[in-house]
Amino acid sequence: MPSFNVRFIKIVCDDAGGKHRASEAAFTVDAASLAAAAQRAELDFCKQKSIRDWTTAADVLELRAPAA
Repeated sequence: MPSFNVRFIKIVCDDAGGKHRASEAAFTVDAASLAAAAQRAELDFCKQKSIRDWTTAADVLELRAPAA
């Protein structure tokens, strides 16, 4: 089963109006497909943060297959 690297990113603004990407969480998910990995990652992130919707704590979900 393939593994996927997952990062949840929050976009934050500094006091000068610049936007920056802050990592809220990063972990590895084993799943049969990219879609299954995204679904599993969302569930794990919500459980970890005790929230129902991952978009309340992050703006972006990045999924990457590890380099061979």
